[in-house]
Amino acid sequence: MRLFIAICVCRMLYFVGRLVGKGTAKPGDIARMICPNLLKKLKFSGKVICITGTNGKTTTSNMVTHILRENGFSVINNSFGSNMLGGITTALLNGCTFKGEVKADFSVLEIDERWLRFFVKEVTPDYVLLTNLLRDQIVRNCCPEIVLEKIKLGVTPGTTYILNANDPVSQQVSWGIENPVVWFALGKNERSTDECRSGTNDAKVCPKCMHKLSYDYYHYNHIGSFRCENCGFETPKADFIGTDFDFENGKFLINGKETKITFDATYFMFNTVAAAAVCCSASGLELEKVLSSAENFDIGVTKRYEELSVLGRKCQLILTKQNPASIDQSVEFVTDKEGPRTLMIISNNMFHTERKDVLFMYDVAYENLKDVEHIVVVGKRRYDMAVRLKLADIDMSRVQICDKAEDLRSCLEKTEGNIYVMTSSVFSNEDKVLEELRRL
Repeated sequence: MRLFIAICVCRMLYFVGRLVGKGTAKPGDIARMICPNLLKKLKFSGKVICITGTNGKTTTSNMVTHILRENGFSVINNSFGSNMLGGITTALLNGCTFKGEVKADFSVLEIDERWLRFFVKEVTPDYVLLTNLLRDQIVRNCCPEIVLEKIKLGVTPGTTYILNANDPVSQQVSWGIENPVVWFALGKNERSTDECRSGTNDAKVCPKCMHKLSYDYYHYNHIGSFRCENCGFETPKADFIGTDFDFENGKFLINGKETKITFDATYFMFNTVAAAAVCCSASGLELEKVLSSAENFDIGVTKRYEELSVLGRKCQLILTKQNPASIDQSVEFVTDKEGPRTLMIISNNMFHTERKDVLFMYDVAYENLKDVEHIVVVGKRRYDMAVRLKLADIDMSRVQICDKAEDLRSCLEKTEGNIYVMTSSVFSNEDKVLEELRRL
């Protein structure tokens, strides 16, 4: 009876919340108060796939969902983004019967990396994809090794783990377990570097013997091809690997099969290979069918990327949280483009807490922006960002500080070329700036 009441209350609150633009996590939280451990009471007729990690959770989760649905499978997915127990509960209770039967072929659940260990106490996933572990919101998550230990607490028998072969941190989940492991990776390409160009590198030493870790190449941060000359710890052979990159035409190969992509960032290619690994492993689909469906995935559904016209110029929104590794990738995305370029940086306080934290700025390689022709800085932490750019030895004559959203037009009219908009606290208080931008 408690389960039935919890489902009814959750659905009612979710419906009301949608009318006012809220209600993704709270309905699930209240349902859990009515019926504690209610996820244990659900009956899954299909497979449960959990997608976690520092970067790429939302995009990869939505891509996996898209691919499976394109191939005729029914899927429940918390695509609205709430990835802790409340949001996951809301998604599942809105997709199950009133008896608690989850009849979908797949439940594809994005889950916060710190909360996976709580979820598995109630539901044993069939598959867990760990995209990567990078430095992220340090005042909240501390360091990647701390998050790794929390994820390892959630390792469950019977679960297949899909891990990033290029990440020496997250691959440690495979140590000492008997679970099946599927590896995915990207091979060396023209964007790979001999030295780490990112602001952080949290894998300079071997996690097994603490000797120096050698890299054949870096993709970004500590993601790349590595080996310890002392103990032999190295990049494992990948079961799914991206190679032969044609960035100009948005093509590359996965296990020798060509695929096209709608967004040519390196991390999006990682997401695509990871999604292919999940879908082929969990559904039995042939790789060709998976890649065919991946080609028409709209990255805009993640709400992290959008294209629009501003002052008659192409404008691309690249939205992220206070995540140095993700911001580094946004920086690389802009610097890879041909000029002239205008970069607008929205820098705000920390999401939800409004904590005035600027430490993350010093973990980002803003030094790589030296050749970007125009930079406009806006947001509550705009002056802190300007200081960071000055310390990065950026020519400050190229930098404008925009004190009010209403001044965006006059600032942008002084620039030229395509406009790229980066944020450092997505879903916080960027709305006013973005609304003004869309009016231009």
